[in-house]
Amino acid sequence: MKHSTTLFFLLLFSFLLLLSSCVSKKKHLEILAAYDSQLGLLTERLDSSAYVIRQLELEVAERKGENNALLVTQDKMQDRIIALDDEIERLQSESASKVENMDSRLQQRDAIISTKQGKIDALLATLEQRNAAMNQLLLSLQDTLRQLDSTVYDLETTNGQLSLSFQADFLFYSGSTNKTHTAGRLALDNVSHALSLYPTLEVLVIGHTDNSPLRRSSINDKWEFSALRAATVVQLLTQKNELSPNRVTAAGKSEFAPRASNSTPDGRARNERIEIRVFPSQERLIRDLKRALE
Repeated sequence: MKHSTTLFFLLLFSFLLLLSSCVSKKKHLEILAAYDSQLGLLTERLDSSAYVIRQLELEVAERKGENNALLVTQDKMQDRIIALDDEIERLQSESASKVENMDSRLQQRDAIISTKQGKIDALLATLEQRNAAMNQLLLSLQDTLRQLDSTVYDLETTNGQLSLSFQADFLFYSGSTNKTHTAGRLALDNVSHALSLYPTLEVLVIGHTDNSPLRRSSINDKWEFSALRAATVVQLLTQKNELSPNRVTAAGKSEFAPRASNSTPDGRARNERIEIRVFPSQERLIRDLKRALE
């Protein structure tokens, strides 16, 4: 009985122990299941975090690579900037040297131009003086001849020369080479005085005739006749006033430079004339121009 009771209690204890063991295992399983669930969530979160970390690591690596590339590029750009600065400094130095050289050359050129301009001005002044003398003589002769009959003379300027022509019968007796009228001598005296005031001008006296036959047997031809009349006028121009004979030349053109037709008396009268041609001295002009160019 005692043994049965002991066995009963033993069985009961075993049953209770078994029952107690069964309940604990269930809870344990529940706890394990909950743990597994939590573990799964944590594992999933961990995996997700690991993925994010890997992405961040890749992005960081990429950014690091870009940053390294940027640093390399920056270094290259800095080197390029330094090189450009050196090049700019070199170019500025060369430019300053070229500008200085150019300024020096420009100054030399300006000096040369100034010198040449001075010579040109001197040449122009020389030519202007020559033209001024011709213009002043023209005005002086116009005033001197104003008192004469305008039909006995012609006064004109052509190609830088002044030409004063007197009709031969105003100066000379008909057929004569040395006998002159008083009015003609007075006119020549006034012309001589005007010419003496302009020593830079040369004078050429030219005798002209018409084509009618020469009536003087003592003279060979009209070349000689026209030249003798021109020589007489030269003597009259130089004998009283300070008109140097060195400035005056006589020449004869005979009938070969007519001003009008010889078919009429009026035309023949115009052709038979004494021309006083005035022009600047070429030798003096050349001498003055050479002086201006020195």
